[in-house]
Amino acid sequence: MKDMRHLDHIWERLGAMADGSAGSAAVQLTTIGDTGFPGLRTVILRDANFDQATVSFVTDIRSTKVKHIRNHPMVSAIAYDLESRVQITLLGRAAVVENEDARRSMWDRLKPHTHKQFEAALPPGISLYDDGRPVSWEDDTGPMEPYERFALISISVASAEWLNVSGDEKMRFIFYRDRRPKWHGSRFSR
Repeated sequence: MKDMRHLDHIWERLGAMADGSAGSAAVQLTTIGDTGFPGLRTVILRDANFDQATVSFVTDIRSTKVKHIRNHPMVSAIAYDLESRVQITLLGRAAVVENEDARRSMWDRLKPHTHKQFEAALPPGISLYDDGRPVSWEDDTGPMEPYERFALISISVASAEWLNVSGDEKMRFIFYRDRRPKWHGSRFSR
């Protein structure tokens, strides 16, 4: 494809979302759960790296999405920009980042209110009684510091789609990476 500018638009938009200069950093992430059904949730994009073709977000290491990613790493993510009326869809392989330097670097970039999210004694998604006690949960990990509850998730992007629905003629471009890795793309009808 001679015109790869829409691939640049995708990564520029993802970068703006990750650095906070876009109106929103919210991305809808789909994972495959234990039952084989997809699970959809919103995550906040924290990093976008064109050279490595990765996007990243943070979560509690005890969350079900971490378990889902470890069991079924293939994911999809979608973001929609209301102002430009552009949708970006990503397909890729997610992984929990184990590299301590990468984890610490991300942790240090997070704001104090985000650090507070990792102070919760209970993992996210635990069923509670009306009085706030967990219905059935045993802490087999022992006491954890907030940083120990922090997980950095990176998605290695295999394909990226740009769908512009702002005009009369809808534009869709789909890009994928080959094994070299090199990006290729095509324009499609809406």
